[in-house]
Amino acid sequence: MIEAKKPTRNSLFWRLWLRALTVKRAQTGVALVSLLLGAATVSMLTNLYNGVRRKMTQEFRTYGANVVVAPAGSSAYVRSAPAPVGLMDEKAALGRLQEFGKRLPGLIAVPRLDVVIRIARVPGESQALESVNAVAVGTDFASLLLLNAGWQILGSTDALDSSACAVGEHAASRLGLRIGDAIEVDPIRPGAGQVAPLEQALSPTGSDPSKPASNQSDPVCRVSNVLRTGASEDDRVFLPLPALQRLAGLDAHGGLRGKISLVELSVPGEPGEVERVVGELSRALASPSADALQSLEVRPVRQIVYAEGKVLGTIRGLVIWLASLIMVIIALCLVATMTAVVLERRKDIAVMKALGASDRLVMRLLLAEGAGLGLLGGLAGVLVGGLLAREVGWRIFRVGLGPDWWTLPVVCLASMTLSTLATFFSVGIVRGVQPAAVLKGE
Repeated sequence: MIEAKKPTRNSLFWRLWLRALTVKRAQTGVALVSLLLGAATVSMLTNLYNGVRRKMTQEFRTYGANVVVAPAGSSAYVRSAPAPVGLMDEKAALGRLQEFGKRLPGLIAVPRLDVVIRIARVPGESQALESVNAVAVGTDFASLLLLNAGWQILGSTDALDSSACAVGEHAASRLGLRIGDAIEVDPIRPGAGQVAPLEQALSPTGSDPSKPASNQSDPVCRVSNVLRTGASEDDRVFLPLPALQRLAGLDAHGGLRGKISLVELSVPGEPGEVERVVGELSRALASPSADALQSLEVRPVRQIVYAEGKVLGTIRGLVIWLASLIMVIIALCLVATMTAVVLERRKDIAVMKALGASDRLVMRLLLAEGAGLGLLGGLAGVLVGGLLAREVGWRIFRVGLGPDWWTLPVVCLASMTLSTLATFFSVGIVRGVQPAAVLKGE
């Protein structure tokens, strides 16, 4: 005859633990609901913060570059062609940036050359007005639009050929330009090395004798796009970089390399990561190389970086404060509830102690029960919090949020820890339970 296997001490422990979790008790239900609500709220706040942070980071990227690489000491002045002072070597600068970009996925680099020019409608066309000064920006237009996703283009193309240009909305309005019109473009040459302030580029030339009159030999380009940016770019003219370099005499020829004014960068990441990349990029550009570079500065665009950091910091502080407050409230509730659970089970504790269980073993059982309740409450709370975050994110922020699964182990671990600590303050009652007195009903 085969003897039945006797249950071991460990198996009895876990059977009692499972029984304690599955038996319906009012106090246990209250503790489980408290844990579920706390875990759901923390999970919802965490999912909301992560989703809104990602969305805001994407939105801030649409405002343009957050880092600029420019010659050291350069200011907001635009050089009059063909002044080479304050310009940098296009090939050397872009070569270094491309090497650095291999280590930083998502980096967008857009070179640009800024030159003060005079623009005028081609003589003979209707509604021809006097010429005006403007800042011409030579760049890769498609990359510039990618960098400034918030810009609106009124044309049908996001690329410029060598004979095409894009005009800002204000500049187009001043000259009465429409898509398809032809304009004459002539760089202003007041003297080598002279600096033209940005404000000068916005004033009509009129009959100023220092600026030569327009003539048929001036380069002509056709307007293929009109830009609406809501910023100073509405007063500018955009040409392909090689075309403006040739026009200003800053292209690569006769052993000379092409020149650019600066490189605009879009660095992915939060403000702290952007500042770190700025430091690394400064060291990379300063390292010795066969392509000798003059002193360059890598400067974050403070308005964008700090505005993003301030908003995200405020939201992060609010989430931490609310989560901490909720955890404290739930902890106080759990301490009271778990104390009631232990008092409710005084007879069970008395029977276990009468059968030979030590105080230590009974306390371990109660602590394991508290951790089990924390696990169940955490799992249910994460699921409920994920659904709430999705609903709240869409209704308030119009953001479609997916669940962040890394919150599952974090919230469950926090829920288990909180429940175990609450139980720890209550299990001291076990030492005061006298089996004989309790079983007699005293």
